[in-house]
Amino acid sequence: MVVGEESEEQRGEGQGEAEEPIWEHVYELIIRLRKALIAVVVAAVVLSAIPIETHSWAPLIVVFPRLIIKYVVPKQVSIFGSTYNVTIMPETPFESFEVILYSAILLGVIGASPVIAYEIWAYIKPALYPHEEKMIKKYVGLSVLLFLMGVGLAVGFLAPVTYRITLSLYPLLAPAGYPVIVRVSVKDVVTFTVLLALASGLVFEIPLIIYLLLANGVIDPDFFKPETMKFALLAIAIVAALLSPDPSGMGMLMLTISLYLPFYIAVKLGKKAYYERQKKLEEEEGGEGEGVREAEQRAGLPA
Repeated sequence: MVVGEESEEQRGEGQGEAEEPIWEHVYELIIRLRKALIAVVVAAVVLSAIPIETHSWAPLIVVFPRLIIKYVVPKQVSIFGSTYNVTIMPETPFESFEVILYSAILLGVIGASPVIAYEIWAYIKPALYPHEEKMIKKYVGLSVLLFLMGVGLAVGFLAPVTYRITLSLYPLLAPAGYPVIVRVSVKDVVTFTVLLALASGLVFEIPLIIYLLLANGVIDPDFFKPETMKFALLAIAIVAALLSPDPSGMGMLMLTISLYLPFYIAVKLGKKAYYERQKKLEEEEGGEGEGVREAEQRAGLPA
């Protein structure tokens, strides 16, 4: 029996008897997106106002960009035996407002991430079978944790390594005899870090999505053969090289491991969950599950 071959009576209670028109799904999506957006705005306002430095009442929205600059931008860069001081300068008089805006966006998304995960879950829940609903519900919290891990990796590793390398190459562009001022814009640093953090957080959701698709039979487990995994490793290594242009290769290696290891574990666990569920379904129908055991042997999984 193929996963998903169940009668309509086995659908969850939240699923209507008749299929809803497409415009009702679109309307429901708009409602969910609006709630998520409101949650982001509320979280941004609340978190931004939290006092961090009580003696001077410096709220988090002011301290947060400072922390990004502190951990992302080095005070000095060295290349070919020469050391240069890094200078932080604004480009426009309105740069501070843009910095505050991007900082508030990241704080809002981080603070509202549980609400965003719930709204996504609430939107797809009516279309799920009971076993799918039960499985996905268990991983809503994990999806939030993975997103925060991706954000932490970007802010704590990817952005600092990228800026250190690129700023070190900057003096090479100056002709001999000219004074070199290594200057960075606060807006550029904060904007780059925020966008990289959001992208990294979304990338860290991919292993969980792959696991759920495999476990529910949406993706054929035989698709992830050793050859496919090799191509996946190559693709991840290329992405890591683009995100972390470290000449030594250490940054690329660490990022490749950080991205590939969760992907590899997700594939293995997804296959295992799929075959275990298939075996259980066949046992419930009185079958011996020979086809499943053969598939497990082809996939290299224990019987």
